[in-house]
Amino acid sequence: MNAAERIHSVDDARYFAKKRLPASIFQYFEGGSGPSVTSTLNEQAFKEVLLKPLSGVHHPAPDISTSVFGHDIDIPIILSSVGALKIGHQDGELAVTQAASKFGTIQFLSGVSNTSIEETMTHATGPVYQQLYYIGGRDATAPTIERARDAGAAGLVIIADSAAPNTGREIPITKRANLPLQINLKEAVKFLPQVWNKPAWMKDLIMRGGLEIPPVATARSANGQAMPFLEAAGAIYGETPTFEDIPWIREIWDAPIIVKGVVSVESARKAVEYGATGIVVSNHGGNMLDGTIPTLRALPEIIEAVGDDIDVVIDGGIRHGTDVVKAMAMGAKAVSVGRAYVYGLLAAGHEGVVRMLELLTTETASALTWLGKNSIHDIDPESLVIPPHWMTLSLTDLRREIRARNELSDLGLEG
Repeated sequence: MNAAERIHSVDDARYFAKKRLPASIFQYFEGGSGPSVTSTLNEQAFKEVLLKPLSGVHHPAPDISTSVFGHDIDIPIILSSVGALKIGHQDGELAVTQAASKFGTIQFLSGVSNTSIEETMTHATGPVYQQLYYIGGRDATAPTIERARDAGAAGLVIIADSAAPNTGREIPITKRANLPLQINLKEAVKFLPQVWNKPAWMKDLIMRGGLEIPPVATARSANGQAMPFLEAAGAIYGETPTFEDIPWIREIWDAPIIVKGVVSVESARKAVEYGATGIVVSNHGGNMLDGTIPTLRALPEIIEAVGDDIDVVIDGGIRHGTDVVKAMAMGAKAVSVGRAYVYGLLAAGHEGVVRMLELLTTETASALTWLGKNSIHDIDPESLVIPPHWMTLSLTDLRREIRARNELSDLGLEG
């Protein structure tokens, strides 16, 4: 039995990924920022929303295909952008490309990918969207947009929530492990305790990667070469794309533009105002500002505000097919997954990604059957039980209440 065949859930994939990888490499893909409040709450939010199955109805093969950003896709699951995948498994981003093509869905290619958009497009049979950071500033990004256009990318994903570096994950000092910064004897000695019992990862790196830290294929250094990963990762935060940049991007790009990193109604309305094709309700998987509202809790208000004007997708915390159904019952056009497929890749390469998509799509179809629905488009909030503590006052309501109390106090009428 190969590694992929032993995976029966996201938790299984995570277990085998952690077992295969050196601690620092696993921490890189696993960690949120700070004490990981947001990444934990993302998952918790899905657990708090309950489903109401419909009895006496049987639809054994429900339709889970959908349409989003102008594309008809076979499954309502987009494979989100995750950087530097070859550090974890040499199958890397192309394993994701091939899996997305196999399942007839969309891939978001990371702006710090180890695989170029040109190479990706030679393997893709479905839509690939290039994620866009301003590495080196806005002007340095124009060639990246042109490369994506010339390679045949279907769209751009503007990352709008990376205004400052994250604080790093709070890991106990006894469990902390450092990533190798370069290939030399000093780093090898520091890294040795992590890898001596990780033969599968080491074999993959040595035989296929040549003991190199893969560079970022999209970003270019001053010499025109692919930028080293650590240099590119640090340059992300020098300048962040803004809504006001969308008209400029439109001068050289006439395909879909998606804004990723939206958790507020104000930002969602801005995306509509400036002509974005769609938004991804996302808090970067808990990798940016820790303590951010979980995406599922942000979704209903955003759907109510802009759901008729723009395609809305959600990511963050999706680990089961039932999570897919819950998000779409609230109005999302599709979901986007990151860690769910990355664990599969880290554990078993391309076959691991395929296995995770098999599980998620099977679970999604099964959930629809239990809910008595013949199509993913038949689900709605009536199939859900929203926890009462979600029904809290909005900030506007709170401000109004505070003003009213202050006015009563001024009149000496407050009880």
